Amino acid sequence: MVDSAPEARPRAWNARYVLPDNEMAVGSTLGGPKVCTLIKGTGAIEKIYSIEAGVTVFGTVVLHHWDERTGMQLSPVETGTFTLHPEHQERDFTLPNKVAVHEDIFVLSGHPSPNGAVDPPAVYYAVELRNDAVDDAHVCTYAFCQLRGSTALDLAAGFDKRLGAMLAWNRSDPDLVRVFGCSEKPTSFETTLDYAKAVGMHSPGLLSGETECSDGDNLGVLHLSHTIKAGTSVRFFYLLTFSHEGRSGAAATYRACPSAGDALARTTAYYDEVLGRSVVLTPDPAVNRGVLWAKANMLRVQLKAPTGWCFVNDPMRSNNSVGRDTAWFGYGADYLTPEFAREALLAYVHHQEPSGLIIEYYDIRTGKTEDYGLNINDNTPLIILALWHHYTATGDDDFLREVYPCAAKAARYILSQRNDQGLVWCTSTGVSDWGIIGWRNVIKDYRLSGASTEVNSECVAALKTAAHMARVLDRHDESTVFAEEAEALKTAINTHLYNPANGLYYLNIDVDGNARSDVTSDLVFPVIFDVATEETAARIVSRLSSHDFWTAGGIRDAPNYSPGPEPAYGLMGGVWVGVTFWYAFAAARFSPSHMAQTLGESFHNYSRDPRQNNTVPGQFSEWLHGETLTNQGMMLSPWFPPRYLWAAIEGAAGLDFSTGNPRIYPHLAPEWKWLGVRNLPFRGRSLTWLAVRAPDLRIFTNYHFQESASYVAYEEDISPSVGVIGDSVVGLGLRQGENMVLFVGNTLDRTIVTTLRVDVEVSGSYKLRVFDSLLNYWTDRGLFPAEYLRQGMVIQLERKGFFVVEATQEA
Repeated sequence: MVDSAPEARPRAWNARYVLPDNEMAVGSTLGGPKVCTLIKGTGAIEKIYSIEAGVTVFGTVVLHHWDERTGMQLSPVETGTFTLHPEHQERDFTLPNKVAVHEDIFVLSGHPSPNGAVDPPAVYYAVELRNDAVDDAHVCTYAFCQLRGSTALDLAAGFDKRLGAMLAWNRSDPDLVRVFGCSEKPTSFETTLDYAKAVGMHSPGLLSGETECSDGDNLGVLHLSHTIKAGTSVRFFYLLTFSHEGRSGAAATYRACPSAGDALARTTAYYDEVLGRSVVLTPDPAVNRGVLWAKANMLRVQLKAPTGWCFVNDPMRSNNSVGRDTAWFGYGADYLTPEFAREALLAYVHHQEPSGLIIEYYDIRTGKTEDYGLNINDNTPLIILALWHHYTATGDDDFLREVYPCAAKAARYILSQRNDQGLVWCTSTGVSDWGIIGWRNVIKDYRLSGASTEVNSECVAALKTAAHMARVLDRHDESTVFAEEAEALKTAINTHLYNPANGLYYLNIDVDGNARSDVTSDLVFPVIFDVATEETAARIVSRLSSHDFWTAGGIRDAPNYSPGPEPAYGLMGGVWVGVTFWYAFAAARFSPSHMAQTLGESFHNYSRDPRQNNTVPGQFSEWLHGETLTNQGMMLSPWFPPRYLWAAIEGAAGLDFSTGNPRIYPHLAPEWKWLGVRNLPFRGRSLTWLAVRAPDLRIFTNYHFQESASYVAYEEDISPSVGVIGDSVVGLGLRQGENMVLFVGNTLDRTIVTTLRVDVEVSGSYKLRVFDSLLNYWTDRGLFPAEYLRQGMVIQLERKGFFVVEATQEA
C-alpha cells in the first residue's frame, strides 16, 4: 500500500511516496547531466551509466552488515520502508541488534553555471547507523561494487591511498577510470571474484588489500568498522564517479565532488527551484502530483553530452536523440527549462539534411545521423512546430531569426512530397523503422507509409506555423503561400483521408492505394492539430473514450490487436501512456470531465501496485500490457512526462499561443470548481492565472491577454506570501497597487478548516468581498483593518471547494 507523507513546501501538496520496502519490483531511476543510475527493488544500486561513454561504468553496488564480535550476518528483522522523492530515494530498516539503518541514494545535480558547466558525474550512497539498544553495537559494513559494468573483461584496479578510494579501468581503455570511495578510510579493502562473501552467514573479516583483477566481473569491496554507543549514530557515505581523462583526471573529479550533505542540499535546492516553476493546482491531488513528478522526471533526463544539451529516449541504454521525442519534450520543457529546450532543438536545425528533411536521430556522442532512407517522416513537421512553440513561449526574436530558414526549408520540402491527391506521401515499401513514418515506428514486420493521417495532420499544423513565423519576420508573401498550402492540405485530408463510412479518418492510404480503416489512437492527431471539423473532432473524442479503448492505466493504442510484447511492443493494443496525454489534450474542449479523469487515473496507476505492475511510484514508465497493465518497457520513459505537463497546461488550464498571441480558455471539469497555474516562465516573466466558478467562470491573472475568456488583470503574483495551513490546501494571491485577490482551495474529499493570511506590507483599511463555493454567491464582509489580512482569517472549505477574497483598500 503506497502512502504519502507531508513535506516542507513547495512540495507539501504533492507529497513524496512512502511504501514498504518489499512492495517494489524496481527502484527509482535517477539522473544528472553526466550520469544516470537505476536502483533495484531491494534498495541496492543496479547500475550506473556514463552519458559521455555510452556504457554502464558500474554494476550492482550493495551494502551488507555483520556483527563484528560474533561475525553474525545482520539482515533486516522486519519490513522497512522506501521513501521516494523527486531527487533521491531513501530506505529505512532495523537490524537484529536494534541498529536502525537509514540509506539515501542520489545523483549530484545542481543548477548549471552561467558558462554552461555542470556538476561532475557523482552517485552518492549515504548511510546512517543509529543504535537504539541499551548496549554498544559493534557493526562492520561491507560495500560490494561490480567494477566492470558493461565494459570489456580486461579490468584493472588499484587503491589510491591519498584518495582512500578504489580506482578501476580497462587495459584496452585506460582513459575511462572509475572511482569507488568512501567518506571514511576503509578498515580494509580488496577486489575479488568471491561473490559468496557478500551473502555469507559469517563476516568476511579483514580483507586482503589485493586489487589485482582477473578477467570477469570483479567486485571491489570496502570494509568499515564502527562501535556505536547506545543512543548515538554514525554517518558515512560512498561516492561513485568517473572520468575520461585517466587516473589523474578521475582523482581530480573525485576531489571536486562535495560531501554527501552538501551534494544533497545542492541537488534539492535546484529541484525545489525548478519544481516551483509552472505549478498546476486543481482540486484533484493526483493531477497536481502528476505535474510535479512530470517535472522531476524531466530534470532527471536532461543530459549534457559531448555534442551539447539533449535528451535520449532511454537514458540508461541509448546514445540516440530522436527528433519527434525532442520536439514533444520541448512542448513541456518550454514551461520548465526553456534554455534546455532551445539547445536541444537547435541540434536538429544544425543537423537538417540539404533537402530540408529533419533527421530521425543523431548520436549524442559523435553527431552521426540517421533518417532510415525515408522521403518524409513525422520529425520534419514536429520540429517546425516545436521551434515555433519555443519562440512563442520565450519571445526570443534572435532564436526565431536563426531557425526560420530551417523551418521554411522543411516546410517547402513537405510541400514537395505531395502526391496527385495533394497528400504528403511516403514512398517507402520497407518495414519497421524503414517503413513506418510516425510515432509507432518499432513494430516488427509492419508498414505504415503512403499517406498517413498522423503525419498529414502534423504537416498542416507545420505549414500554418511556418506562415506565422514568416508573418512575424515580415515575410508576408511567404506567409501567404504557407497559409494557403496549409488550407489546401487540410482540404485534401478531409477529402481523401476522411472515412465517410464511420465519420472518422483512415489510418492511412498505403503505398498500394488501399485505404486502411483501422480505428486506433492515431485519431487524436486531426483533433490536436485542428484538421477535423468540430463535429468530427467531437465524434473522434467520443469514439476514443469508448470502453474498448480504456483501461485503468490509460488508453489502449487500439482495441482489437495483440496487447503484449513482440512483434508490436504494445503498439497494437497495449497502453502507451504518452498517447493518453495526447488524448487528454484533445478531449479538453469536448469532454473536460474525461480529461480530468484521464490525467488523474493514468498517473495514479504508477503507484497503484508497483510490485505487481512493475512500476515505480512517481515515474512515468513506458508502455503497459493492454490487459494486465504490467509495465513492459522502460521504468522511466523520458518522452512521456513533458506531454503530461503540456496536457495539463495547454489542455486543462487552457493556455494557447499557437497563433503567436497568448490566450487562455481554461477547461474545468464539471466536478472542478477551481484551477490555477502559477510561476509559469513566459517571455522573460512569470505568468499566473486562477479560474473559479464564482458562480460563472471568472479568471484572475497577472498578464494582459489580447484574447481569452473574461478576466481581471493584476500586476503582481504574491502567492509565495499567501499563508494557508494543511498539506491538502493551496493558496494563491495577486496584487494591483494596494488591492489584492486572495484564494484558498481544498483538494480533499471532505470539509476542512484552514486559515488564509497574507504576509505583505499593508496599511489602512480594506473592504472585503468574498466568494465561498459552498454558498455559491458573493458577499460583502465590510471594512477591516489591514492587519486583519496579515493575522489571517479562519475558513471552512467544502470538499474540493474554494474561498476567494477581493480586498480593496479604502482611504
